[in-house]
Amino acid sequence: MLRTAYYPCFRVLLSLRCWYADLRHPHLQIPPALLRYRVGESTDPGLFLAIGEHISQDIQAALLRVDRRIADFHSILDFGCGCGRTLRWLTPQFPDARFSGADVDAEAIAWCRAHLPAVDWRVNAAVPPLPFAGHAFDLIYAVSVFTHLPANLQNLWLPELARILRPGGILLLTVHGERASRQLDSAAAESLRREGFLFQTSAKLRGILPEWYHTAFHTREYAVSQVGAHLRVLAYIAGGMGDQDVIIAERNCTVACAPPDMVK
Repeated sequence: MLRTAYYPCFRVLLSLRCWYADLRHPHLQIPPALLRYRVGESTDPGLFLAIGEHISQDIQAALLRVDRRIADFHSILDFGCGCGRTLRWLTPQFPDARFSGADVDAEAIAWCRAHLPAVDWRVNAAVPPLPFAGHAFDLIYAVSVFTHLPANLQNLWLPELARILRPGGILLLTVHGERASRQLDSAAAESLRREGFLFQTSAKLRGILPEWYHTAFHTREYAVSQVGAHLRVLAYIAGGMGDQDVIIAERNCTVACAPPDMVK
């Protein structure tokens, strides 16, 4: 009963928090508070900027683990870009690259089109295909995307991302692995261990996030096998983005899956 009353109150209070945050910072060139909350569960503008900068640095550090650099890529997609939290940092650093951003949040994309015109912004549906031709990108990164999708959608999106990668192109994605799973209760942890994957929903976020976009957990073996069914896994970096693990994979012309003992 308490939860039934709490969650609607939470959503009303969140609306008031967002309204007040926007009122306090009317001149900042950042997305409205509700858009910021959708990507980070915080209305704090300073935190929004700091996390975006940190993610941009983590992406570059992870790529160095497989001897790649952002400057090596010419066509780059931020899949699940939200309101441009990461791209606002990368685009000025790499002006020679062609950046694209895709997300299901049409409001976020509309804000990005109006305020960050250097990027090709696209709205995508909850399921493939993306509005891009095959072999369109030589780098795709998906930060905090597969950490929120149920298994059926992950199984649809992995081959779609492989489709739009050029041969030799790189996919970087994050998952909730061992570190993040420490928060789980014993029953949930056992389910994750047994199945390799766990998806949990939050009643608190209903109406704020889609029903299919909540919290997903992976074991390392499950995540590597799922990505490896479509691409050659080059590295698995535990804690590569704080509580999220990083997987880096390459589109190979012939070989799809690297054996687990070959993964760094």
